[in-house]
Amino acid sequence: MCKHPNETVRLKEAADPNDFLEQQVQKLIRKSKKSKDDDPVLKIASNPKIYDGIVRAGTPIYVARSRLPVLLLSTFSAAMIVSSIYETNFAAFFCCVAASLIFYDFLSGLLHIVFDNPANLSIPILGQPCLEFQMHHHFPNDLVRRDFLDVVGDLNTVGMLLTLFSISVCDVYNPVLRYMGGLKLFMAYYGQFSHRSAHTPSSSKNRVITSLRTLGLMIPLEKHRAHHTPPHDQDFCLIGALNPLFNFLYHKVTRNRYFWMAAFFSYAILGIQVETMVMEKLLTNVGLV
Repeated sequence: MCKHPNETVRLKEAADPNDFLEQQVQKLIRKSKKSKDDDPVLKIASNPKIYDGIVRAGTPIYVARSRLPVLLLSTFSAAMIVSSIYETNFAAFFCCVAASLIFYDFLSGLLHIVFDNPANLSIPILGQPCLEFQMHHHFPNDLVRRDFLDVVGDLNTVGMLLTLFSISVCDVYNPVLRYMGGLKLFMAYYGQFSHRSAHTPSSSKNRVITSLRTLGLMIPLEKHRAHHTPPHDQDFCLIGALNPLFNFLYHKVTRNRYFWMAAFFSYAILGIQVETMVMEKLLTNVGLV
């Protein structure tokens, strides 16, 4: 008995969602060429990437991520957090969790302003993740089609680099630093979950997710819809608490892409140290460390 063509497509999509999405990208590129669309994202995507996007951004864009780094990074981060709880207390842990959520929202705002800028598509190394971010505006359901472990796997490279950097330059015997370092990864994964949920229709019926949104701990659906409205220049944060701040800074202070790139890279590199200093002072003042 022959399978219906639509069933064959669904089976192929289920077997390899990244391959399915890549096919949709190619269809969109062909359509844009026929209509002479000057979309910079599609222009960049029409070329094959060179050296995995390090030299030049391009296709393939949707590539399956390895699950092993996710497991290794999660285990390492969890070990840092548990060891810090053992040296301090649960009160210090919960304070660090709350602070890490805000710090992550700040970082996610910086990251999205940089990666959503079409002018950054042609920059070596940075261009490929920018292309991936901006293609998401064409395919907003790509996060839902892909497996969640594949989605958080997008952070494998930056997660490993930041972990190695932190180990090499930071005092790993400092329990507050281990809190902030370990929580940074899990907050990034939580941010991916928040972002993915914003594109999952059924999430509006999930009581836990709805409660988190009500408490301001997950991006509200209407805010993220606003970000997906062209020209995609507002509500950049993935938790959403700091959206008013970033909307003000971006629209009222400066849109200069070099300013935002400098801010992003500075915070990405030095963020753990800065966050640790802030939390050490706070926890010391309230007698938790």
